[in-house]
Amino acid sequence: MMTKKILAAFMAATICFAPVVAHAQGATKPKITTAMTFAKAGEAWSGIVADRKLLGETIKSGKLSEAHEIAFSIRDAAVTLPYKSGALSPAKKTALEKQVAAVAIIAENIDKYGDAGNAVKTKAEYAKLVKALAAIALLYPANALPASGEKPMSAADKALFLTPGGMYTKADIAANGNASAYRKYAGVVPNHEAKVNTGDAVCPISETKPNPKLIWVVGGKTYTFCCPPCIAEFVQKAKSDPATIQPPEKYVKQ
Repeated sequence: MMTKKILAAFMAATICFAPVVAHAQGATKPKITTAMTFAKAGEAWSGIVADRKLLGETIKSGKLSEAHEIAFSIRDAAVTLPYKSGALSPAKKTALEKQVAAVAIIAENIDKYGDAGNAVKTKAEYAKLVKALAAIALLYPANALPASGEKPMSAADKALFLTPGGMYTKADIAANGNASAYRKYAGVVPNHEAKVNTGDAVCPISETKPNPKLIWVVGGKTYTFCCPPCIAEFVQKAKSDPATIQPPEKYVKQ
């Protein structure tokens, strides 16, 4: 039986969010990437990841009386995920709702045990929270949500980002910090602004407005993107079909 606080949190999240990509002033519709499809969920997840880290640090430092505020922040963001994840299959959405309910209950327990000064039980509930959030992340397509930066780089990401090929060189890899775009920009929340004026720069993949923070060096030149998945797709193109890659200044709204 969920408490009144949990029900209130769910009620606050009843607005249904759907990804909308507008036409960029008379041009063709920008390409919709996985990250764009789950952009609203990604925004919520970015906050959850940051709060999860903060909560762990708070509990570890013994500031148990402060834990409940962070736990409730995670809960309040988590309860919006089902309404921001309409592209998930019905089965995965049901599983998501189950995990979100678990997160809400865990947050209540962290509040109870933290305020009571019970470190052992507070830490145990935090471990349950980490497990529930990990289960939520697995319900989404690969790289649909912002990365936490905590997991080691996958073999696929190492092959893509740390292996030269085509016009993607060892010098590029070094310039990009010998990292994957997902880990390097784990804390950046994509915006995916589709309204772009003629002559303005666009993301080479999605053709939406690029984020000046999301840069990647390819072929010795610096390109700007809207999200890490677009960086990954561009690197793959640079390696497998380099003839299709244009100079950065060519990626503008016509």
